[in-house]
Amino acid sequence: MRWLIGMVLLVFSLSSAADDVTGGVYIASNNEDENSIVAWRQHADGSLSPVGEYGTGGAGTGDANGIDPLISSYGLWRSWDNRYLLVVNIGDGTVSSLRVQDDLSLQLTSVVAAGGKKPNSIDSWRDLVYIASVGDREDGTGPGNVVGYRLGDQGQLEKIPGSMRLLTGEPASIEFTEDGKYLIVAEFNTGVIHSWAVQGDGQLSEQPVSSIDSPTTSEERFFALPVGTKLVTREDGSSTFLVTETRYVTQDFQFHPSSEESRAKYPFLQEHESQTGSMTSYNVDAQGQLSIISPDVITGDDIWGGQQAACWVTTSRNGEYAWTANSHTSSLSTFRLDPQDGSLELAQEITFQAEDYNEFFLDMDLSADGNYVNILSGNTGKTWVFRINHDNGDLEVVGAWPGGPQVHSYGLVTIPHYQ
Repeated sequence: MRWLIGMVLLVFSLSSAADDVTGGVYIASNNEDENSIVAWRQHADGSLSPVGEYGTGGAGTGDANGIDPLISSYGLWRSWDNRYLLVVNIGDGTVSSLRVQDDLSLQLTSVVAAGGKKPNSIDSWRDLVYIASVGDREDGTGPGNVVGYRLGDQGQLEKIPGSMRLLTGEPASIEFTEDGKYLIVAEFNTGVIHSWAVQGDGQLSEQPVSSIDSPTTSEERFFALPVGTKLVTREDGSSTFLVTETRYVTQDFQFHPSSEESRAKYPFLQEHESQTGSMTSYNVDAQGQLSIISPDVITGDDIWGGQQAACWVTTSRNGEYAWTANSHTSSLSTFRLDPQDGSLELAQEITFQAEDYNEFFLDMDLSADGNYVNILSGNTGKTWVFRINHDNGDLEVVGAWPGGPQVHSYGLVTIPHYQ
């Protein structure tokens, strides 16, 4: 009888645990021998429990590219219908798709060559997938490009002939607008944002329908280097495009040496430091035209002394709040976003900061239930979880789960759990 009662309690416990799962959280290891995806289950209280680790069939680079191997967003992302994970493999210039199983484990379905030597960003709309890459030379340099693919019913990726479009610099992020009519590309080393029209055959317009420079608001302001982006659909159906900007080099592309005070305080500022980071909001109209709404909204009170290297961004489900990961000062900032006109303002410079300033916060994504922000730390391999205060956008630490490799991991994405 005791054995039977114990079994009933065990079954009940497992059933309750399964019902408690809201989604899967995934990061890319970038292991040199074979890239892999580390998978977690996320529970209603925000906590994580391990699912497993799954090979991508492509190679990573290991320690070769350091803490931030991609310098981009969406190197790991989800298909439009949440059935597949899409991941770039920078060690051999390939891209993989993996089917998300009912238990949130993964099954490899396709590995294809990307359009360049170092693919670093990926997005999809319906069965259309576009991949951005850094260069076509053996050393990974040369003009960046984007290439289109179709994602089949069984997860196979098939290249769209004639779909390559050259960029004017190194890509940092690509995103489709919600209606799939435009593909927006942010370039890291030029600061240019492009909008391409998506045609019926899946190809893009021959040239961007709109291009715009990142803002520089004064002669003293450093150059804007975009890294993170997030498209938000406004109440009237138009789009706001958020772009984070690390202000790490002068207008003539010179590094600024770190002060003695910065070297003593921050582990990631031992040689060079930047001006206060920023985020800009852009309007994307019905014709794909780009215009600036709120330029260079800084993560601090002044262009010096605020939070440095605002590099990644995610938003609340209702689009009212946005959070940036400021990697060089190990902090997170909260912004308030107007859902009607897309204007942006800083709500809190430091909504969280690691006590030892030694967490290199990287990619981030909202939890499946919209109640948490999940963030990867690139120098510890930890996946951090923060509870959202929906009244003011504050973040509270839930925990930090080790499990990814130190130094060279990248990408974080959340997939809803439908079971």
